[in-house]
Amino acid sequence: MGVFWQKGYEGASCEDLLTAMGINSGSMYAAFGDKQSLYDRAFEHFCDTTLGPVLDILNGPGSPLENVRSLVRMWADFMAGPDRKGCFIDNTLIEFGGEKSGVAEMARAVTSRVQRVLEQKLGDAQETGELSDAVKPADMAAFLINTKQGLSVMSRAGAEEAAIRGVVNTTLSFLR
Repeated sequence: MGVFWQKGYEGASCEDLLTAMGINSGSMYAAFGDKQSLYDRAFEHFCDTTLGPVLDILNGPGSPLENVRSLVRMWADFMAGPDRKGCFIDNTLIEFGGEKSGVAEMARAVTSRVQRVLEQKLGDAQETGELSDAVKPADMAAFLINTKQGLSVMSRAGAEEAAIRGVVNTTLSFLR
């Protein structure tokens, strides 16, 4: 997963993958079939291990708006971290997003699910009076997903931590 996340599908050579897994090519093909199948499994693993914690933040014990803010802050910590490789889901969308099946569909589905939960939490925040009625939850949820995807590109491109945190702070200013 780490090799694909760092280098992308096209950038990851079989040698890179074999070295990372500590196996030979015969074992890789016997276990996974081909490079695309291995990528798909790595992507599924990433989604399985990250979607739960994201949903836990959004459904946490805090208020709906504070939970959304917590997720946005987590994006800053993640994107500004030392690895600076962006989000594997967003990287996959960039590389495969135009395709109609497979891993691209899975990436779009995960992104849509998070966007729907964000929309729900923003609607809940309006109901509790935390968020202005002038905000449209669907539009704000789309804006937040767009921001996360932009942060992912910034991170992968090596943006300075201050720039990433500046975008997050600006985003947080809209969540009042």
